[in-house]
Amino acid sequence: MSWLVVFIAATVVTGLIVVSQKLHVAFSGDNDPSKPQQVHVGSTPRVGGLAIWVGVLTAYLLTGRYKGAQALWDMLLLCSLPVVLAGFVEDITKRISAGKRLVAAFASAALFWLWSDQHTMQLGIPGIDWLLAFAPISFFAFVIAIAGATHAFNLIDGFNGLASGFAVLVAGSMALVAYQVGDLPIMAVSASLGLATLGFLVWNFPLGKIFLGDGGAYFLGFMLAELAVMLVIRNPGVSTYYAFLVVLYPVVETLVSIWRRKVHRGVAAGQPDALHLHQLIYWRLVRFGLFDCRPTTKVLRNSATAPYLWVLSLICMVPATLYWYSTPALVIAGILFVLTYLSLYKRLLRWRRPAFLVIRGEPAARKAEVKADPSIEG
Repeated sequence: MSWLVVFIAATVVTGLIVVSQKLHVAFSGDNDPSKPQQVHVGSTPRVGGLAIWVGVLTAYLLTGRYKGAQALWDMLLLCSLPVVLAGFVEDITKRISAGKRLVAAFASAALFWLWSDQHTMQLGIPGIDWLLAFAPISFFAFVIAIAGATHAFNLIDGFNGLASGFAVLVAGSMALVAYQVGDLPIMAVSASLGLATLGFLVWNFPLGKIFLGDGGAYFLGFMLAELAVMLVIRNPGVSTYYAFLVVLYPVVETLVSIWRRKVHRGVAAGQPDALHLHQLIYWRLVRFGLFDCRPTTKVLRNSATAPYLWVLSLICMVPATLYWYSTPALVIAGILFVLTYLSLYKRLLRWRRPAFLVIRGEPAARKAEVKADPSIEG
């Protein structure tokens, strides 16, 4: 029953934000046409993370004392405050740079490391494991990994349902694995986080009535990264590579973006562009097929992008959930995902679309689009 209450609370609060948007959209909306990532229609509230927060706090009140879950809730929620507040302030003011938000992510990760006595992961690599046994090195590696994964999650928040749908998949996987190994606190927190996010998703996908925002994306990224690490550390039977595999998609997206900007284009790593995989899928596959430019079609075209990445992430998610105990299986799945990602990215960048991925192809559409907007030419 408590799980249903969490879902309802997040759904209702998200709906209240949507129906009251005339009162706050002037400062909570996002309608800057100068952004290279801008693909939505009109000014839309980007404070959906608040609704997820309410859902999670509802879960905290209902399941906080559920077989030792309160200590885990306290640690996660309090340590997340620096990065979540930085994200929410950016959503409202639009003045918190990506660098400052990354520093806030470092602060949250550092707080968690100092609070928890469970933060040393073993990779099964003798020299690396020996180094990680030293506290300063463990601290540095932990903070970099958690902050990087948190920031990476925000990077994939570009289309209706993309980041939030991925979060539901990750939370569901961790809840199932935690249940199998008997870690009921992590199961309770993961399930609550997934259901709260699902309540937001009802309004976000496919009609895009509200966006996750930086506050919501950073909150989900931090919570999921910490839960994945703690699931591995608290349960030796779970392979360390499970934690890497469930968040591999946003991490690979971030690493490719850094390489593209720093090495290939020679600009700052934080310089925004419109060449993420989800954006290439939108321009090369979805927008190419659904050429109707009416506002309603634009919204649906935006939402049609996310399922591509949900399916792609299943290359990681399914093996991680089924073979959480097997390092070889997880490593193979990780390699398969990276190769698939890079192959698809390279093909789309060069306008070599796999025909079966185009929803509805119209050969003349691409020429018309390029003529109207030459910037989308590969």
